[in-house]
Amino acid sequence: MSEYTLVVRITQAGNREINYSIELSGLDENYPDDYFRHEKNRLAISQAIEQQSARKVTSANLKSIISTWILDIKSGLHRTVVTLDLPPDISSPIQTITTQASSNITLPAKQPTRQPLTPATVVQTANNTTVQPVNSTSSIPNPSSVNNSEKPKEPPPDVRADTNKADF
Repeated sequence: MSEYTLVVRITQAGNREINYSIELSGLDENYPDDYFRHEKNRLAISQAIEQQSARKVTSANLKSIISTWILDIKSGLHRTVVTLDLPPDISSPIQTITTQASSNITLPAKQPTRQPLTPATVVQTANNTTVQPVNSTSSIPNPSSVNNSEKPKEPPPDVRADTNKADF
């Protein structure tokens, strides 16, 4: 007999893992479909997951779990991991803990644990009174006042235009 383990990870419960193991004999190992066809085996898996996780396993979830497990068993894998989003089981009772407290107990007000931050430096803007408007017509230079001694430099000659040079 070989042992096969199913690990169900529930993402909504902080990736909590539920382990469920079965032992299969030769025929069930070769034909796991027959083992999972029995309602008592399917019900045992569903109940084990619901009891350990306090989550509701729907028939679609159970079908998905079993089909994945069957494929892994047929492939020879002895450990199958299935990740599911199972909704909380609202039918299970929520245990509440109640204690009797005296009504004359007064707790002090909560004080802040951290002092408020104050700026260490103050950023001041500079007063620049010599700023000239950009789009003003008075900022356009007079053509007669432009210094003609500075001529724009010509770009260097383009070597691509020289046809006497080799292309390599």
